[in-house]
This record gives sequence, structure tokens and C-alpha cells, in this order.
Amino acid sequence: MPMQAGIAAALHSHGIGKGCGETVRLRIGVVQLGVCLLIAAQPVLAAEGDTFTPYVGYGIYHDDNISRQPDDGVRSGDTWRKTTVGIRFDKEISRQRVRVDASLNDTRYDDFSRFDNDGRRLLANWNWVMGNRFSGNVGTSYIETLTPFNDVAADGTPLPSSVRTQRRSFANGGWHFHPAWRVTAGVSRDDVNYEDIPSARLSIDASEVGIDYIARSQNRIGLVLRHSDATYPNQLPGLGSDYTQDEVKANVKWRLTGKTDLQFLGGWARRRFDSQVGRDFTGPDARLTANWAATGKTSFTLAAWRELGSGIYRYDREAIVGEPDDLSSNYSRNTGASIKANWQATAKMGFDAMLQSEDRDYNRIDRSDRYRKSTLGMTYLPLRQLNIRLSVYDQRLNSDATSATTYRTKGFQIATRYEF
Repeated sequence: MPMQAGIAAALHSHGIGKGCGETVRLRIGVVQLGVCLLIAAQPVLAAEGDTFTPYVGYGIYHDDNISRQPDDGVRSGDTWRKTTVGIRFDKEISRQRVRVDASLNDTRYDDFSRFDNDGRRLLANWNWVMGNRFSGNVGTSYIETLTPFNDVAADGTPLPSSVRTQRRSFANGGWHFHPAWRVTAGVSRDDVNYEDIPSARLSIDASEVGIDYIARSQNRIGLVLRHSDATYPNQLPGLGSDYTQDEVKANVKWRLTGKTDLQFLGGWARRRFDSQVGRDFTGPDARLTANWAATGKTSFTLAAWRELGSGIYRYDREAIVGEPDDLSSNYSRNTGASIKANWQATAKMGFDAMLQSEDRDYNRIDRSDRYRKSTLGMTYLPLRQLNIRLSVYDQRLNSDATSATTYRTKGFQIATRYEF
């Protein structure tokens, strides 16, 4: 009881649990439970390879310009806290593998209480195998969270704060009809919806076919044909944002040396809008990524891209679930580069840094943006089951449009995660 009272007092002193009623007491109880687990951290957790892995997380975040105002504007910063409870399921059944990661989170802001939200996250994937020649993935994802402060509407202005829901379902497979050759096919459906902005809802149906040559070294060179149909079911009259997109791209994964590998997905893309033909685009579209393990403790990742800003998930056929691009944008041409560095200083402590630069040219309005972001982070594992993450960031957006906001924002996060 003294420990619980002390934790409750500490939480209250940091602004956690402000408010009244049973709901607040419940939230404090959840956070207390998480903090107690982090502090107590007994080594009675599941062993490596266990099917179920419950986890809890708690983080403190700060942004000094949530409203994304210019330096001479009325800047407003805030601190918020996020509590997460989840469970991972990972099971091999014969040659099949099923993975599920489900979590709930509760986010509370110190000052901007209108941003308070309860989020959900589900990732599920079945890596299926049939015989010696057929394999693939079937999966789905559901992510419910607050609209990122950087999401923008069709005219380039920030979207108002709202709960954003992203759903994805996909199925893909490959047939090794020859030891060195494989044909592939896949379908997917993506939906993004904003609770308070019905007109921003977006749905994308995509299909693709491809062929790969796989060398004995497992290096791969392939060709992918992809077709996408994007619709805004609730768009405002006259906006005409529905489009179709066709792509022909090379898909390459190649290990140059024991320490360096390249990934390339690029070729030609054509996007045609249902109305306002002047917005159509045809041209090169590509992304190149290089990974270099400089030493046993140091690695670098360099990336360069020239892509349409929009709507398709990038995913590897062997991955559980891919990460989405910004599904709310379908009207910019993005050219950028990034570099990431990782240094594993000790077995328990690692450092990382990232620099990113991207130029965005909008094809429906007279506007060009330059986006810059840098981050510096540290990860500490005092126990095998406990992860502590510290990071800071600096983000800038410069625009040549007088109607757009040029801003700079800085922030930090302190996040913990404990796995049973």
C-alpha cells in the first residue's frame, strides 16, 4: 500500500489522473499497474518462443508547437501521456505461422484535453505454405489513433484534430515453378476515415502481379505490375479526387557484400483522375534503400526517393504487415532522401540518429514545400523484458505559398515497454 500511495502521488504530481470520477480512478489504476510492473520487473516472464506475450507500455511526450504555427504566430505546446496494454500471439502450426499483435491505449493531454483519445491497434498475419512451391501471406490491420498533426487536406492545409481509423486487408502468394523463378500475385484494400471529417474518407483497392528471378545467393530481381483504384466516397462536390494508378516497376533485393545490401522498387507510374484531366501524372516513380553494417555495432541506412505522395502500403512479401504511407495525400510529387545511423554501444544500450529531407510539389495548387526532420534517440534494456526509449526531434516545414503555414516544432519522448 505505501508503494501504491507513493506511485499515485508521483503520478498526480506529473499531471496524470487529473479529473474526477471512476473513469479517472480506473485510468490511474491502469497506469499504476504498469508502473508497478516496470519497477518490480520480476524475471518470471515467458521464455523465448512462447505463444503469448502480454505487454504494457507508458510514455511521456512533448511538442512545443502542436498548432504548427509560424515563429511569429501564437505557438502552443503541450505534454501528453500514453498508457498501452497489449498482447502478441506468435504460433507455428506445422509449416504455417500465425502472428497477431493487439493493443489498447489511452492518451491524455495536460492542456489540450480535446485531444484526449482512446486508441486501438491490431495487426494479424497468416504466413501460409502449401507444399514446396506455394507460399504467401493473408492479413489485416486496424489502427485507430489521433490524426497526426502533419496530416493535410486537399488544399494543403492541416486537417483538424480528429480520430483517424485505418483499415487494411491483403492477400498475396507466390508459386516457385522453377528453383530460380517465382510468379506472384496479390490484392489489398485500404480504408482511412476521419471521425469528424467525413469528406476526407479514402478507399484504395489494389492488385498486382509479378515475376522474380532468385539467385542461389537469394538475391532477387523482379518485375511488378500494379493497378490501384482510389475513391473518396464522401468528397465535397466538384473536388474530383478519385483516381486510378498503374505502375510498372523493377523490384530488386541484392546483397552486394557481406555488409551491404540494396533494395530498389522503381519504374514508371501513371495516375489519372476521373475529372480535371490537367491533374494527371505520368513519370518515373522509385525508391532506393542501402543498408550498410559498417562494424559489428554500427550500421547505416540511406534512402532516396521520387514518388507520388499517396496511398499505397509499402510491404515486403515476407513481412508481417507493411507500414502505410500518408493515405490522406494524393496530390503531391515527393523527392527526398534520408540517412539513419545506429550504434549498439553495449549489449543493453543503443543510440540512433536520423536526418530526412523532402521536397513536395503539389499538382492541384500552386504550392511547393520543403520538409526537414532530425531525430536523436537512445534505447536502454535494463532487463531482457524491459525497453526504455528516449528521443528528441526537430521538424521544419517551409512553404512558398502565402496561404500555407511555415513552422518549426521540437519535442521529446520518454517511453517504456515491459513484456511478460
